[in-house]
Amino acid sequence: MTEFKRAFSLVWDHFTLVTPNKVQCALCSQRLSFNKNTSAMLRHLRSRHPSEAWYSNSTSGAHSSTSNSTSGVHSTFSNSIISSSGVHSSFSGTTGLNSMFTNSAAAGHHIQVRTTRQEDLDDALVNMLVKDTQPFSVVEEEGFAAFVQKLDPSYNLPNKQALKKMVGSRCEFINDNVVSQMVISDFVSLTSDMWTSIDKHSYISVTGHLVAENAQLSTFLLGISKLPENHKVIHIEEAKNQLVASWGLHSRVAAFVTENSENMVATVQKLGILQLPSFAHVLNLVIKRSMEATLELQDIRSQARAIVAFFKSNQNAEMRLAEVQGQLGRPEQKLIPEVDSRWNSSFSMLERIFDQRESVAAALSTLDTDIIPLGSADYEVIHQCLGVLGSFNQATAELASEKRVSASKVIPLVRMLKITLEKKHGAIIHPTATQLASNLQRELQTSCSMVETEPILALSALLDPRFKMLAFGNQGYAQEAVKLLTSECASLIRINPDKDDILPPSTTGSTTPSPTSPHTSSWAMETASISMATSPSKSHDGGLWEMFDSKVGETQSVQSSTADAAVEVQHYLSDPYLNRVENPMHYWEKHSKVYPHLFQLARKYLSVPASSVPCERIFTKARDVFNKKRSCLSMKAVEQIMLLNKGLV
Repeated sequence: MTEFKRAFSLVWDHFTLVTPNKVQCALCSQRLSFNKNTSAMLRHLRSRHPSEAWYSNSTSGAHSSTSNSTSGVHSTFSNSIISSSGVHSSFSGTTGLNSMFTNSAAAGHHIQVRTTRQEDLDDALVNMLVKDTQPFSVVEEEGFAAFVQKLDPSYNLPNKQALKKMVGSRCEFINDNVVSQMVISDFVSLTSDMWTSIDKHSYISVTGHLVAENAQLSTFLLGISKLPENHKVIHIEEAKNQLVASWGLHSRVAAFVTENSENMVATVQKLGILQLPSFAHVLNLVIKRSMEATLELQDIRSQARAIVAFFKSNQNAEMRLAEVQGQLGRPEQKLIPEVDSRWNSSFSMLERIFDQRESVAAALSTLDTDIIPLGSADYEVIHQCLGVLGSFNQATAELASEKRVSASKVIPLVRMLKITLEKKHGAIIHPTATQLASNLQRELQTSCSMVETEPILALSALLDPRFKMLAFGNQGYAQEAVKLLTSECASLIRINPDKDDILPPSTTGSTTPSPTSPHTSSWAMETASISMATSPSKSHDGGLWEMFDSKVGETQSVQSSTADAAVEVQHYLSDPYLNRVENPMHYWEKHSKVYPHLFQLARKYLSVPASSVPCERIFTKARDVFNKKRSCLSMKAVEQIMLLNKGLV
């Protein structure tokens, strides 16, 4: 088998079989698992040594026709997902594989790395398994095997154990990419949430978020841990600690974003990591409390829930609604049920029932039911209240998007929500909508009045070129954020003085007092400007002035770095604002060399998500993994499938 691979795949020019299950790369000496195919070796070459090998689909003879026959379907997965590019969809986000390999060819590298038809289909099979959360046993089902045989009689369908090894090999590759990303990142942000599977077991998952050196925002799954049946705070703490420690992240976590429950807050604080409440959960509570305090709206919601439940539970009623929608020329849309944990599901329920009010009323009038339809006055209340809640629905949707920088939006979002509510409050006529707006204003003030003083949120807003100083409603808080940013920038300059030469022209050496040392006297500042080259030598004074001279040097260093930091910050703040709909990371990609220290801070603070929604997406997808056919999956298998699926979403 090995000799056949050597004769067919040139990937063996770069690898040596050291054991029956291990191969070693001749370029970097790294060892990889070998499962009787070259998929892992190909991925290693493409990821780690793109300049040494480039992929070409062009081959000769029969292989050319068979390989090309799958490229149309397979490229949808392999070129944009994981099989060909590792975690390309999760990490790189910029340069595709095709262009990378083309660039290598243009540079004069003409080594072709080919995959066999078997390897291509193996990769496609793993992608299907992960993307559709199919059980490993699918390859042993007679119908599926017959279908594959009909498609390609030459394909040797792997058994369940071989498929598990392929998934394990793919996970090793992705973990290597995650590790390499974190090694070069000084900070990573985390989110965490708990969920319950179909078999009533509790799990906790942790996701990581970082800004890579190419200024791309990356999200990855760190792990999933199963909790004991009657778990307590100590079990949650142990699970989180194990997941964080296994990646060596304790000292590099910028923030740990969780819901604001006592259990979650307590466990993060015990880890010695800064806990940041999920703003999406805070906003959810603000709106739910406001709606519950608006009594007339509560009555209408209860009635709407009963109507939706009737149509959802009665097939004849649902069919009748569809018929009426067709007769009235309305789009065929099902009613949306309310989910207690998500306020925006209430918004969607009311919005849909309002849009289909005529169809719903007509359908109910022809059905044998005691359900009382909503009246015109009720629909007027819904219409007015939807107008009040519309901006909150938009804010919730924006915060839920993990592919965008979200923590920097918290402060400007709160400010815009307050301004929008103030405007609507004066224009609303209906008393129920007016009461809802007043409740929202009160709850928003109670929960978010000090949001501009939260350092992480303030710095992330300031480092977002779309918002900067305009994010703040209180300019005093804005100036405090600028001082804090300048101080952190100065600290970076003292740590990395070699980056000073790429800063804009500065006033280094100025005697402006440092904001970090306001009590330094004027004479001391003048003394600090003296060159250390002219300071007395220890050998001449016998060490009498050693402490004084050392203090002068420290003061001069602080003063110089603070002045350079102030220049870098002010240059950045004076730059034109970025359009609000543009990606702020594109700005930092272009300006990483202009503002090198601020870019490092942007990588830290703009990696912080505003919610734990990324983790919620994990357990939403995990419900598909835990089904009747997969109830006996090991914890390791669950982690592997979700890790790969995370990259495929």
